[in-house]
Amino acid sequence: MARLSLASLRTRLLLLVLLAVIPALGLTLYTNLEERQLRKTQVQEQAMRLSRLVSADHERLIEDARRLLVTLARLPAVRDRNPAACNALFADLLAQHSSYANLGVIDADGNAFCSALPMTGQVYAGDRVYFRRAIETRDFAVGEYQIGRITGKATLVFGYPVLDDAGHVLRAVVFAALDLVWLNQLASQAGLPPGSMLTVIDRNGTILSRYPDGGKWIGKLMPEPLVLKAILSQKGNGTIDAPGTDGIPRLFSFAPFGGTAQSANAYVGVGIPAAVAFAGANQILARNIAMLVLVAGLALAAAWVGGNLFIVRQVRALVGATKRVADGELGVRTGLPQGQGELSQLAGAFDQMAESLDRAHERRLREEELRRKNYQLEQQNLAIQETNRLKTEFVSMVSHELRTPLTSIQGYAELLLEDEQIAGEERESLTIVKKNADRLLGLINDLLDLSRMEAGKIDLHRTSLDLACLIPEVAGSLRPLIEAKRQRLRLDLGDALPAVWADADRVTQILTNLISNAHKYTLVEGSITVAARRDNGFVRVDVSDTGIGLSPEEQTQIFTKFFRVHDRSPQSSRGTGLGLVITRLLVELHGGRITLSSAPGQGSTFSFTLPALEAAA
Repeated sequence: MARLSLASLRTRLLLLVLLAVIPALGLTLYTNLEERQLRKTQVQEQAMRLSRLVSADHERLIEDARRLLVTLARLPAVRDRNPAACNALFADLLAQHSSYANLGVIDADGNAFCSALPMTGQVYAGDRVYFRRAIETRDFAVGEYQIGRITGKATLVFGYPVLDDAGHVLRAVVFAALDLVWLNQLASQAGLPPGSMLTVIDRNGTILSRYPDGGKWIGKLMPEPLVLKAILSQKGNGTIDAPGTDGIPRLFSFAPFGGTAQSANAYVGVGIPAAVAFAGANQILARNIAMLVLVAGLALAAAWVGGNLFIVRQVRALVGATKRVADGELGVRTGLPQGQGELSQLAGAFDQMAESLDRAHERRLREEELRRKNYQLEQQNLAIQETNRLKTEFVSMVSHELRTPLTSIQGYAELLLEDEQIAGEERESLTIVKKNADRLLGLINDLLDLSRMEAGKIDLHRTSLDLACLIPEVAGSLRPLIEAKRQRLRLDLGDALPAVWADADRVTQILTNLISNAHKYTLVEGSITVAARRDNGFVRVDVSDTGIGLSPEEQTQIFTKFFRVHDRSPQSSRGTGLGLVITRLLVELHGGRITLSSAPGQGSTFSFTLPALEAAA
């Protein structure tokens, strides 16, 4: 019992170890509390960013509908109220736009006279919200959730007025009914964390899209009353903590789309489970407490055993050496004689410990320096990645914003050129305007394609594709340009050419770019050859010409953005410097590769491969 008194060195060591553990435990708990608060803030910010991204996607959906309706409102079949021509045209357009449930036109009295889907009788739509808003505002209008009287489906309908030539008298309203099942598919592709939910509601709180379990919620009032109240009261960006329908606490964020915060047509809300937000903090807390218990247990055991080994003189020597080591003198030693006894072994162990600490300190300094340099490199790499991302987003945004006014300029130029009363210099000027608008629109489309591919936002719609049919079709579309320069175009397609697993539109774009490029840099009366052969599980296509050729320096940069070959031919031909870059990216997206063989004055051969259907299977 005497050895367990407070005067005992071993007892004091045990008490000191316990006292040292208590502040560490408090610090661990406080750190966890701070970590949970930080994680909560980060998750709310993540949910807000996701809400804004989804909102932007849905706004683009509404913008596409607006453009479609503006175009439809200008069609002669709509303006002349020709039901037969209008029905046929709209049926064909509906087949091309699977996201819509129906397209049609309503006269000024509210009766539908044109529909992509057959009507069993007269259909009245004058009481629909989108119809009334289109009439009142004389502009694009977004309706509310409804069950279509023609389609019988849950839809969100957009309307656009058809005015007379003077722009004063309302003649009709053209509408497009968005299938809400398709809108729910967009929500399922948002890439949410496990257990999260995404909801799109209209201005009345009716659910337009919900993930997961969207089918049973479409058309119903949002079941989270606290979240719904916050959305409708704030009418803008915001966050709230609330339980979901399953009782799981979630961090909700919401954002408007389809208008400004005060005039938004709908809202999108994202809920992320609180358990997901705090999972990392909980794991860190459990690990820290386990490590603290382990360290405390080891320290108590060492103190208990070590207390039996100390005597005053040797302890003083060891304490003195320990204090010097604590002051940073890692080269100090106890100076006690070496022997077989316990105290001698302890002294030797202390000396070894001091030597290990010395080596560990030097190693730690080197590791810290290495970590510091690695951190600097990581930060520089992140800054470069962020710069590239911002550049891509900026190019995409600017190109998207320019395309709308440029399309309008192009459309008005085409309408004016159709007027036979315009002739002479005025017609020539309009022709120049249209030609330059077409060229700028091509450049903008190239920039948008390149931005989407660099951002990984382009999807390939692969099907079984017969190149033996596609290559002559593309060549035929370009033959007038080739014959205009008296060039010879020869096709060399191998026997029994296998089908490829590819996107027909993108392969058409690849062939068009390469054949157009060969035509552009081939002299008058030159020749162009397009050949296709099997190539070890792939189909290889070679586009060869007898043009000006490329130097070795030009070949190293030919697939670089905005690089244009120095034109040594008599005919000046200027490109955007993006066609071959897009071509290379499209080929690589298909799993193929593109190569170039060329020499100055000896023409060029661009070769690319596409996976054969049997190899892809």
